[in-house]
Amino acid sequence: MPFLYELTLAEGEPEYTVLQHLVPPGTLVGTGQAVAVLSDGAMEFHLPAPRQGLLVAWFAESGSRVDASQAIARIVCDGEEVAVPGAVPQRLG
Repeated sequence: MPFLYELTLAEGEPEYTVLQHLVPPGTLVGTGQAVAVLSDGAMEFHLPAPRQGLLVAWFAESGSRVDASQAIARIVCDGEEVAVPGAVPQRLG
């Protein structure tokens, strides 16, 4: 049975600016696949999907600031509902 999860940053992550969505809504994303590019003001980071699923909506638009308390996107997953950890952005380069 499918379940929804909100893609968020892991607790303790700093605030980032969303620079670009790498996948549009309706895209099947894999575990660890980069779905957005974020910036902390000094460096750029890929935001990975913590779990495979169908990205159905973006809540954070390009240019918006996000932190661990905000949902960035919604992803629908197959299988039993499980806790999905917050994402840890990966530095580009």
